[in-house]
Parts: sequence; structure tokens; C-alpha cells
Amino acid sequence: MMALWRALGAVLSAFAGIRKGRAAARDVRLTWWQVGLAVLLALACLIGGLLLLVSWVTASPG
Repeated sequence: MMALWRALGAVLSAFAGIRKGRAAARDVRLTWWQVGLAVLLALACLIGGLLLLVSWVTASPG
């Protein structure tokens, strides 16, 4: 479970473009399925957030 959090941190920091050298060296130990699961989780949260934002913006008052 801890490896999934590390993979999620690696994916999000790679998306933002901020990763220190020591943390990047630890990322080498992550397996492809841990990173893939983290990408899918982050993508699901992003799409869900965008859908909520669009429904909130386009909702008619009243």
C-alpha cells in the first residue's frame, strides 16, 4: 500500500514537473503496475473533478 502512495507521488510530481534527485532515485524501485495504477487513479480523479466543475458551472439557478 505504501508503494502505491509513492507511485502516486511520483506521478503527480512528474505531472507538475517538480521532483528532487533523491526522490527520483527511489522511483526506480517502483514497478510498472504500481505506476500504472497511480496514473489511472489520478486520471479518474481529474476526470471526475472536471465533470463536477462543468456540472456546477452549467447548472441553472433555481
